[in-house]
Amino acid sequence: MTTMIRHTEEIEGLREYLMRRWITWGILPMCICGIVAIAALMWGPPGIIEGKQQTRLAFEIVLGAGAAVFLAGFYIDGHWTSADRLGKRIFTAAGGEPDDESPRDWAKYRSHRSALRSNAHIALDSIRASADAITLMGTAIGPVAIVTVLVGLPGEHVAQMLLLGLFYQLFVYSRHPYYIRLAEAALSGELLPREDEKETDEEQ
Repeated sequence: MTTMIRHTEEIEGLREYLMRRWITWGILPMCICGIVAIAALMWGPPGIIEGKQQTRLAFEIVLGAGAAVFLAGFYIDGHWTSADRLGKRIFTAAGGEPDDESPRDWAKYRSHRSALRSNAHIALDSIRASADAITLMGTAIGPVAIVTVLVGLPGEHVAQMLLLGLFYQLFVYSRHPYYIRLAEAALSGELLPREDEKETDEEQ
């Protein structure tokens, strides 16, 4: 019962942490940048970009910068919160052999399962670190939208950059259910490395 209560508290704490970080580090800065960009668009001085060719080239540059943030966020989150990677780290920390071909058999023992649960913090720490990193990275798209205004690009390009920033933050939010499932598996002692595909096929 105590383990289940602690499990529930950990999950609720993680859920609140993710939501608080997303709002304060992601949505709020994005809204502020959006307000500044719109104000600069309406009342700011004319930019330095003139002509269709320069406009197109400048927009490709700022769009490329925003897209680079998006792709970097995908990569970092996919690497840091990979279930297989975290499963291997927890399995090894719990005393399992790195080259064990059947982690599920090893985890059948009560003491081993308890060791896996005791090392669940590895997954939770990685989830928090990844969520923080990709949320902060997303705030870079807001200043890029402001730069879009300052160089003299038209309003539709500014709107596209702000939408890119919004979609990025929605991507971050969409990862929260996965984080929770990953944390629940770790806290239950069920987050294990992926077993050898050949051996799994033979068992089936």
